[in-house]
Formats: sequence, C-alpha cells, structure tokens
Amino acid sequence: MRSAGNQNPRGYSFSLYVLLCMVVLVLCVVGFLTVNDYHYAKENFAREEQLLQAQTEQNIEEGIRLKDALWNTYDASLNEQMRQGLALVSAEYERAGRDPARMDLASLKEQIGENFDIYIIDESCVIVYSTYEPELGMDFSTIPSFSRYLAKIRNGEGFYPDRIVNELMGEGKARKYAYQPTPDHRYILELGLTGKPFENVDEGVLADDNIDTIVSVNPYLVGYRIFNTMGRQSSDGSLPEPEVQEILKKIVESRATVEVEDTENAMKRRYLFIDLEDETYGSDPSRIVELTYSDKLIHESLNELLLYHLLTGAAAILIGCIIAFFLMRRITRPVQEIVADVRIISQGDLDHRIRPTENREFAILESSINTMVDSLRQAFQKMQDDEIFKKEMIDQLPVGIFVKRADTREYVFWNRACEKMFAIPADSIVGRTDRDVFPPAVATECEDEDTSIINNPREIKTKVEVSWLRGGGVLHLILVPILDSNKKLQYILGIADDVSHENINLKMDLLFSLTRHDILDNLAVIISHLERAQLINTYDEMQTFFARTLGSVSSIKNQISAMRALQDGGLVSPAWQMVQKVVRDALTLMPQHAVTVVHDVGDFEVFADPLLPRVFSLLLENSLKSGGKELTTIRISALVQDDDLHILYQDDSTGVPDEDKEMIFDSGYAGTTMRGLYLIRELLGYTGITIREAGIFGAGTRFDIRVPRDKFRKKA
Repeated sequence: MRSAGNQNPRGYSFSLYVLLCMVVLVLCVVGFLTVNDYHYAKENFAREEQLLQAQTEQNIEEGIRLKDALWNTYDASLNEQMRQGLALVSAEYERAGRDPARMDLASLKEQIGENFDIYIIDESCVIVYSTYEPELGMDFSTIPSFSRYLAKIRNGEGFYPDRIVNELMGEGKARKYAYQPTPDHRYILELGLTGKPFENVDEGVLADDNIDTIVSVNPYLVGYRIFNTMGRQSSDGSLPEPEVQEILKKIVESRATVEVEDTENAMKRRYLFIDLEDETYGSDPSRIVELTYSDKLIHESLNELLLYHLLTGAAAILIGCIIAFFLMRRITRPVQEIVADVRIISQGDLDHRIRPTENREFAILESSINTMVDSLRQAFQKMQDDEIFKKEMIDQLPVGIFVKRADTREYVFWNRACEKMFAIPADSIVGRTDRDVFPPAVATECEDEDTSIINNPREIKTKVEVSWLRGGGVLHLILVPILDSNKKLQYILGIADDVSHENINLKMDLLFSLTRHDILDNLAVIISHLERAQLINTYDEMQTFFARTLGSVSSIKNQISAMRALQDGGLVSPAWQMVQKVVRDALTLMPQHAVTVVHDVGDFEVFADPLLPRVFSLLLENSLKSGGKELTTIRISALVQDDDLHILYQDDSTGVPDEDKEMIFDSGYAGTTMRGLYLIRELLGYTGITIREAGIFGAGTRFDIRVPRDKFRKKA
C-alpha cells in the first residue's frame, strides 16, 4: 500500500477546470435575465391595460351623461303637451261620475291624439283600464321604489311628468309618461306618448356611435352592452342571460360597479354603474355598462417575447453543452475510473486498489480512498471477529436466547440452549414465524404476547409457565423489547430458563414440611393419649384410647403413602384429576375429628398440580385448627358460572375479618392459626387457577377456587 505522502502531484490543477465551468454558469445568468425581462414586460402590459381601462370607462360615463342631458332637454319640451292631455282625461273622469268603467277612453284617445295612450291605475298600483292592451293589468307593486312613487302621486296634487323610458311590455318602444291624481285620490291618471315624436330621437339621441368610437380605441375591450335599471338592454329592451340578470339585480341594489373574473377564458367583465337618478321623477334612468376585457393580446405578446428568449436561451444552452461536453469529458474520465474502482471495492473486494490518475486533486483522493479501504478491511475483520465471539458466547450460554423481528414476527436468532430446550434446530425456525412452527394454540399465545410488547415497547414481560414441549417442565420466560436509535421497536429478545429442578425442590420442600408437620401433630396426639392411658381403668375407656390412637397412626400412614405416591408419579407435570377423588384423598390425610364434611363436586376433572390433594388437606386442617367450638360442618361443592368452574369450600366457623381477606395469602401472614395459604395460591396458580376468600365475617369461611374454562372438563 502506498501512503498519501508518497504521491507526487501530476497533471494540471483542478482549479482550471472549475474556472471553465464558471463560464458555463453565465448561461444561467442569461436565463435569469430572460425571466426578469418577461416579468418586466408583463407588468408593463398590465399597467398599460389599467390606464386604458380607466380612461375608457371615464369616457363612456361622460358620453352617457351627455346623452342623458340631451334626453332631459327633449323630455322637458314635451311636458306641456302631456299636461294638456291629462287635463282632458281628468275632465272625462268627472263627466263619468268618477267611475273609470263609464269613461269613453277610445273617444278620449282620438281627441287627445293617436300617439297618446291612457292608463287608469288603482290603489293597488295595478293598471285597471288602458287604451294600450299589452300593459293592461300590469302590477307596479312588484317594483317597490316605483310603487312608493305612485303612492306619493295618488295622495298628492298636480301634474307629475316622468322621464322618457322604454315600455316594459309590448314592443319595448320609447315612451314619455306623465301622471295626475284624481280629485278623490282613488286613482292615478296616466298618459303615455309614443310614435312619431320619438322617431328622430331613436335614430339620433339613442344612437351609440360615440360609445362605439370610445370602445374601438381600447384594444383590450372586445365588447360592451348597456342595460337600464330594469335589467334590459337599452338598445332593444331584451333580457340578457339569467346569470347576467342576477348580477344586474345585485348592482341595482348596491348601486356600485362590479367586476367578474373569467380566468378560464382569460377575460373579465366590468359592470360600470352610472347613477342618473333624479328624485323628481319616478323612473330611474341610470345605466349599467357591461365591458368585456380580454387578456388575449397580452398573452400573445408575452408568448412572442418568451419564444424569442427561449430560442436565444436554447442557442446559448446548445453552445454551452458543446463546450461542457468536451470539458467534462476530460474531467469525468478520472472520476469514472475512481467510481468503477469504488464499485468493485463496494462489492466486497477490499484488496482492490484505486488506479493512478493524472490530476493532482484526484491523486490525493486516490490515496485517501486506498487508506480508507485499508481501514475498512481492518475494521471489517475486527467486526467479523467480534460477531463470531458474540455468537459463540451467546450460543454457549446455559439459558435459551432467541430474537424475532417486531414487524414480521420472524425469528432471526435461536441459540443452542433453545435448540436443546425446545427440541427445535435453529435452521428450522430462523426466518419463520410462530404460526409456521408451533401448534395453533401455542402460536396464538405467542402472538398475543408479542402484540402486548409492541403496544407497550418500554415494558419487560416475565412469566413462569409449564412447557408443552418437554413433558411438562417449568420454564421462566423473559421478553425484552429492543429499540433502535429512534426509539422505535425493532426486535423482541426472549430469554428462556428451565426452572423445573428448582420447582421440584420447592415442591419437595413443601411436601416434606407439610408431611413432617402433620406427622408431628399426630405423634403429639398419640403421646397425649399414652400419657392419659396410665389413668384408664375401664374397658370402654381403653377402647376409646385405642380408637383415637389408631386414627392418628392411620393418618401418619396415609400421609407417608401419599408422599411416596407423589414422588413415584413425579412432582413436575400437571395432570387431569377428578375433583371428587382429590377431596377423598385429602380426607384420608386428616386425623380423627368430629366435624361433618359434606362434599358434592360432581364428575368434574381439573388440570392442576399433582399437589392438589394437599391443597384441600391444608384447607381442612386450617378449618379444624382455627374453627374452634363453633365449627360443626364443612361443605365442598362445585358449579359452573360464566363458563368457569367454581369449587366452593365453606365452613360454619367465625370466618375471616374483611381487612384480612387478602392478607391471609401473604407469605409472612401470622394473624391467625391459618397456614399454607400462600403456598396454596402458588400451587393453584401454576395452571391458572385462582383462589379468594369470599365469606362474611361471623357467618363462616368461604373459599372460591375458580378454574378457567380450558382447565376443567366433565368426565365422559
């Protein structure tokens, strides 16, 4: 291996190539300027459009106001003619006895002139009589502002001229209206003028040539329409589209200009409200000008500008690419050679070397990579040695060690102790799950434990259970969550220890202790009887002495026989046991007594520890010792409730105080003569059976032994 100090600089400096690359970066600057120019042009177009829009709308408003002034001049010249006509109508109303139905409107129309039409409006603002059929029955109450104006006229006095407007019904022609209340203020007399007086006006005053001229100057304005406050076009009285009608209605209510965007078509519509209202008149001559603007011209100009810049930029990029091709070809060749060598090294060939290069900087890089590879080879070798050491060390541990992935639940490690303990070789379980290896019931139990670890990744779980693989041995299992650097659960570590021997020793100690204690108690009884035998004088007393002594001797014999049977049968494996036989066996271990024991436990079998008879003998012994004179009867029964079997042990002694019901099961409890209850709970707990004191103090002792649903059955 050559060290970095032995490398001599060769070739040209890499700085020269960096300088040439900076020239290529100028193209990026050109691109930036192109974008900047585009945005600048776009802002100029937008500014120009805003200025033209403001000027156009101002000119349109001035043109319409000028036209309105011409209307006012012509309108005022017709007022006297309308006044005279209404005087004739009022006279006819008086002649008809103020009954419009008796008025001769046809003759009156001929008298006033053929260009006039007569209207009679009642108190409900409805045209009830008229010489113009299209507007007969028209209801002005639907127009709140105009109906208020009519109410003002009906309750007032004199002549009320109105503006020239387009009729709402009929052909939509221009008409001049005037109003006058009847003397009794019941009706409004209305006169409408149309025809020849407005022919020249329609062609001259109503013409929109000046508006057309204003609009043609603005290239962004593609169309316009003028509407009156009734939502009709002022040119022909037609109604626009429904959506436009809604917009016009809102504009009339707000009397303000509104703008509507049409981004999909790159257009916008401005509804310019021109307020021409005069409170003197009932009609509102205000106008709403719909101006349609299009951004098409701006987009076309911007697209042309963008196309020009794109072509210029493309040419610059092409030239830059040609330069960069030849430039980078020289730069990248040594880089590619280094990459090829690094790829070979990354595939595991740590003996491969980086080939020499022509550039000074790359020569330093070559030396650095070679040095790094040497370090990696040494570190990899050390890591392999460490892995072998750790694996061998874990394999040699006397306890079972296994590891499974938290996400897939697949086993990734299984040491030799596990192979021996579970009788499953490592190659049969690594890469597989519990469901692939174990029976369904066991697999489900393992999956539930894994789920509990996953839900509580900071909790270490430990349990003692009877092994289902090795003839009932007792295993102590510890499940430990393994977290990664992000505190995320990665693996589940299991530690299994065979505690069968310790369990046997514990039970043997318990068995010897109980048997020794019971034998000593029986011997004490025998000695007491022997001491009293010296005072016996009659045959009956002698027979009683022998009966009591033989009972104690028989109890000792049964206890020794029971211990020998347990030793021969084994103390480790739980088994199915008839509850009735267990109770009978427990009774044989008891000395002679005068208490009545009633047991009716049915034909149930329970899966429990072999020392189950000693459990009942301890309960019986505790009752006899702590029951006192009140104890006369002991009852043992069984019933199924909520799918569980409940074995009830009851006596009629004083019972257990409420504050001691749980404490009596503690290992150090010394409150009464009761003993062994801690060991009873431990023995029952090996197969999931629980015991609790559920009696009422003063009414007797009552132990409830609950057997889970899968730990009992009825004998077939």
